[in-house]
Amino acid sequence: MIRSDPELLAAVGPRVRKSPFFDATVRAGLSAVSTYNHMWLPMSYGDPASEYERLTTGVSMWDVAAQRHIEVSGPDADALVQLVTAVDITRAEPRHAIYAPMVDPTGTLLNDPVLLHWPDDTWRFSIADSDVRLWIDAIRHGRELDTGVRELDTATLAIQGPRSTDVLGGLGFDWFCDLEPSEMRRASLDIDGDTVDLVVSRSGWSNQGGAELFIDDPSQCESIWERVAAAGASYDIGPGAPNATERIENVLLSYGTDTGYQADPIELGLADHLDLDGPEFIGRSALRRIRDDGPRRRLTGAVIDGADIDVLAHPVPFVVDGTEIGQLRAATHSPRFDRNIGLALVGADAVSGATGRVDLPDGERGARLVGLPFDDSSGD
Repeated sequence: MIRSDPELLAAVGPRVRKSPFFDATVRAGLSAVSTYNHMWLPMSYGDPASEYERLTTGVSMWDVAAQRHIEVSGPDADALVQLVTAVDITRAEPRHAIYAPMVDPTGTLLNDPVLLHWPDDTWRFSIADSDVRLWIDAIRHGRELDTGVRELDTATLAIQGPRSTDVLGGLGFDWFCDLEPSEMRRASLDIDGDTVDLVVSRSGWSNQGGAELFIDDPSQCESIWERVAAAGASYDIGPGAPNATERIENVLLSYGTDTGYQADPIELGLADHLDLDGPEFIGRSALRRIRDDGPRRRLTGAVIDGADIDVLAHPVPFVVDGTEIGQLRAATHSPRFDRNIGLALVGADAVSGATGRVDLPDGERGARLVGLPFDDSSGD
């Protein structure tokens, strides 16, 4: 059981799983969780300001086991993976990964996973929060492809921040800096005399640099957590989580949060990641029409007036001259820009500089649309 406030308990049952790092995170002071892919995902350890500071100036370690791996293997694996991704998968060489949005036949975004070309030449999708395994498996059956599709027990531990390379060196991975972005390498750690195999990837859901450790044996996760904590002790490593403030500052898309569930990747600003004139994939013709006709909405930035705000929990209407032009999907106070900023999904004809209002939980605020990415002039 997890206590969410003095009067409310949240039960962990078979429909909401615990991470193999869970007990270690509780010992480290876990104070808030969310659910992600039917698993508890740490959100905070009680001091958001320090967690942001640690991520942006030092080094942070995250339990992101809820970032599930869906494996596709077998003779027709390449064909299936190509069908369900809106990119040319040949761009992902073995031991490398690419961002690979998935859409349905109407072009609606279903998930925006990272596609990992695993060292054994199988494929893995490291997925956002949706039951995308069911979609991939349905396409496999419908096309009668000779593949296996399964969710793995792989757990991911992220080490993020400017001092992450020091921690990786302390783990014996001095070669980490030689990796290209999103490149993977097999590695091992000695844990109490036992050799534990893992894969190290130069990746992570922050703009601060770092690695993800992919661990296929969940029974070793707590020991690896403690080993990483020890290697980072002299660099003041501490527990953290995917950081809402840092990711909004750097416009790292959060599927569902920023997008809702009826958005297409072009209106979300992902056109440069798509290969619309490459190999055939499900939804390609729909995305081509959207590209040629122009999207109906666009994801843009917003600056919100008034006192510092906490992270926005739910989207709210963005109103200009009495008319709702879209929604403020996510917002936070930014230490980097010293103002309240957010991401808004608005009509395609909405112009940067348009001023309006948003009704936040503490009352109505003035707000203005700005271009992305954010910069120091965004509040001018």
